[in-house]
Amino acid sequence: MASTSTSLSSLPSPRKYDVFLSFRGADTRNGFVDHLYSALHQKVIFTFKDDMKLERGEPISPALLNAIEESRFAVVVFSENYASSKWCLEELVKILECQKTRALTVLPVFYQVDPSDLRRQRGRVGAAFAKHERDSSEEKVQRWRNALVEAANISGWNSETDGPEAELVQNIAIRILDRLGDNGSSILEDVVGLHPRIAKVMSLLEMELDLDDPCIIGICGMGGIGKTTIAKAVYRQIRSRFPASCYLANVREVADGKHGLELLQKYLLSDILSVSDSDIKIRNIDGLGMVMNRIRYKRVLVVLDDVDHSNQLDALVGTLDWFGAGSRIIITTRNSHLLARYGPRSHVYNVEGLNDWEASKLFCCKAFCNNQPTPGFEHLIKSAVDYAKGVPLALRVLGCFLIGRKVNEWQSAIHRLRQEPDPDIQKVLKLSYDGLGHEEKEIFLDIACFFTRYSQEYYTVVNTLNACGFHADIGIRVLEDKTLVTIRDNMIDNLRIFVVLAKLILVALN
Repeated sequence: MASTSTSLSSLPSPRKYDVFLSFRGADTRNGFVDHLYSALHQKVIFTFKDDMKLERGEPISPALLNAIEESRFAVVVFSENYASSKWCLEELVKILECQKTRALTVLPVFYQVDPSDLRRQRGRVGAAFAKHERDSSEEKVQRWRNALVEAANISGWNSETDGPEAELVQNIAIRILDRLGDNGSSILEDVVGLHPRIAKVMSLLEMELDLDDPCIIGICGMGGIGKTTIAKAVYRQIRSRFPASCYLANVREVADGKHGLELLQKYLLSDILSVSDSDIKIRNIDGLGMVMNRIRYKRVLVVLDDVDHSNQLDALVGTLDWFGAGSRIIITTRNSHLLARYGPRSHVYNVEGLNDWEASKLFCCKAFCNNQPTPGFEHLIKSAVDYAKGVPLALRVLGCFLIGRKVNEWQSAIHRLRQEPDPDIQKVLKLSYDGLGHEEKEIFLDIACFFTRYSQEYYTVVNTLNACGFHADIGIRVLEDKTLVTIRDNMIDNLRIFVVLAKLILVALN
């Protein structure tokens, strides 16, 4: 295995995002931009959207500059107060610079603002620049003015003339999707360890075979392990091989909302039938079968991301007979047992954590500006990677938090994380635990707390838990289905139960 420092020495500058969204938060964040982001996300277009809600006075951050450089498209949403934000204007200057130097494609959206007002800098735009001239240098203001004029002359969309808002956001998403092409997303090349995991899913999909029946593939694993990233990448890679396809994101979250399952059904049918979801009429969940007759003979690709309950499969997949021969259904889930109902027509891929080399590479890509470890940080890199246990989410969050910090700050942060996990990591990992029944929670806590070695002999664990009044055989199987523990035959002393990832989740519960 190559050393980390050697493997990171010549990493190319990546394109991590398909789209960078530039917008004035106070004007559009909770309306148009939110709808546009949802439309892009639904079509598996990887989008950077800055979620800071407060107006910032400090210079534009290096992370934001990097995100612009790492994007293929920049969608600039001009609103009536866009020019009042120095932050937005600095973003715009950087975007136009990257248009010239990095082949970034700029797509303007004129949202409830006249493009001529931007070009001539009159009205609210003129008032904003008058204020900037009082508290900013003449050179900087002129640079902003030039950028605004240049961008406003680029052909784009106008919210006043290009149809209703719902139609407008869909048209923008479709235009970008067409420009990207079937394999356009850079995610396939930039995510550490993604290619071998895609290959494992592809082997289960058996794309070279003309199957007589639909089949369903489960991409399973704990939260933060990379299931969604794998599913998106596979979808982008193979959707052109099917007459129709659909990617439903955040199934669990949407299903929990009012009319959630019916809404998901409408999204599914509208994508497969290429019609507006408003044209899909479903009186109730049980009546879906009648509507699904319209696609019974279609060979389709469907991805359902983050499925956590059998009723979601009832509503969206049924018995698989809703879909034509050769259809492939992919679900991502924390619970592999959901696939058992489909018998031999189902296959499960349990996503493994990153190995040490992959984990170090991903962490260093996030923790160092040039992707290369700074001398003197080697032992701290190892400590951080050991803490994350191969979970990509933990590695990304920790790396982004530590970038630019000193050695003593790294030491302090890693020590603190072992006692108090990052809330972004905690929120995702705790979901697996929260979905357990009462007894499974107790069994999990006992395993994580009292069987403290790297692994324990399986039957020793079972017998001990049974002696404490638990139903350990089924309880541990549920934990295994949800990848909170792993059971393996090491061919030396029979089955052993591994609790490495359980330890990381246990910290999140404290």
